[in-house]
Amino acid sequence: MPPVEEIPFTLLGPKAEVPPGFWSSYWGAAVLGVALLAVVALVGLRLFRRAPAARPPFALLEAELAIAETLPTAEAVVRVTRAFRAYLFAVDARALPSLATEELLTVTGVIPVFLPARQPLAAALRSADAAKFAGAGLETSLLIAGVREAARRVEDARRTFARPTPPPIVPPRPLVVAAPVAPTAMPAPPPLPVPPPLPVPPPLPVPPPLPRRDEA
Repeated sequence: MPPVEEIPFTLLGPKAEVPPGFWSSYWGAAVLGVALLAVVALVGLRLFRRAPAARPPFALLEAELAIAETLPTAEAVVRVTRAFRAYLFAVDARALPSLATEELLTVTGVIPVFLPARQPLAAALRSADAAKFAGAGLETSLLIAGVREAARRVEDARRTFARPTPPPIVPPRPLVVAAPVAPTAMPAPPPLPVPPPLPVPPPLPVPPPLPRRDEA
């Protein structure tokens, strides 16, 4: 190798520029993509955590009755009564669960949807009260059967009331409105005839003077 002093000097020219790295060029797009992924993940998490759709009142009542069938009599009576009162309140908010039995029967007796189930409804509530407060013997199966019958009648009434009313077979007659008649002036009645004057009676005759006492 020749000594350094003997190596000829040559110009190499400008060095080629080093291309920028990937992250230095696309860091903004990367941050935007990460933010979009985070938003999608949050939306998906909320969708999965959304509460399930509310079950209809009759389905909730059936679930409670199925659980009550496996409980002892005392617990079953309490659970069935509570579930039945909650069902009535879900059907109509005027049937408050806090009402006494007779008050509840009075309220439901004026609500049309409860009228078809009035008899089994009253029998179920009064039987449950007799079992809870008076210690009367009551089979759970009979109470559940009565509650189911009352709820079935209520559901039938709800479907009937929700059904649209069919149009009448005979179309109604069109209402004919008479054209207004302008008021006309009534002619004045003719004047009454003036009666003729009554004739003047002749004067009464003057009685003769009485004789004086001295002339008598």
